[in-house]
Amino acid sequence: MQSTIRIFSKVLLKVPLIALFIIASATGCNAQSDQPAPRKVITSGSGLIQVEPNMAQLTMQLEALNKDGGAAKSDVDGRVNIFLGALKTLNIDEADVVASALQLSPNYEYHNQKRQFIGYRASRTINLTLNKLEQLNQLMDLALTSGIDQIGHIELKVANEQQYQQQAQQLAIADSQQKAAALAKAYGATLGPILQIEYQGSAVRYPQPSFGMKAMSRGATMEQAAPGRYLHDKIQFNDHINVIFELL
Repeated sequence: MQSTIRIFSKVLLKVPLIALFIIASATGCNAQSDQPAPRKVITSGSGLIQVEPNMAQLTMQLEALNKDGGAAKSDVDGRVNIFLGALKTLNIDEADVVASALQLSPNYEYHNQKRQFIGYRASRTINLTLNKLEQLNQLMDLALTSGIDQIGHIELKVANEQQYQQQAQQLAIADSQQKAAALAKAYGATLGPILQIEYQGSAVRYPQPSFGMKAMSRGATMEQAAPGRYLHDKIQFNDHINVIFELL
């Protein structure tokens, strides 16, 4: 018996350390695999906040074509100055207006495969933030009467967007907790600690303004018709989260 023990000891001494480590690791894994996996419930939560827009950002363009480049530039500059002056009637601060860019480029037309110079095209872009959405219709009328060629893009927004994004996130968290608690109770279990959180992120959907006309009374002419009004959808703040809870 003692000789057998001596032989086994000599064999162990000859086994490399890495082999002993693998044997020990395998033994530990077998012991851990015997333990049952924790029970868990996977839920998702969504949050939605809808807010009426109270401000807008507009982009406007002006263009002029003249064989004299200086005259083309003076044309658009003059109309921009008229528009900036007219904004005072709506108490719009010039700090909310960006009208710094000017583009001046030669324009050509082709006749019988020959290029002909037709003049210099001057263009300017105006970006304006309107903090009182109820003035949108007045602002657009003012822009057109001041010589603005095109109102290109209108984006409806709301002040303090971060506040509403946080509210949507809290709703998503509460929604995931309520779903998990209800499922645990339904299956006779108790909701345990959180095992994993997968945050899907937030999203904001800005509505596009839609144009409407007030109805005209019978027999009224177009000149007597009420001016156009804008009917806006709400801004939607969405949030989504996936959570894994342990079941006790």
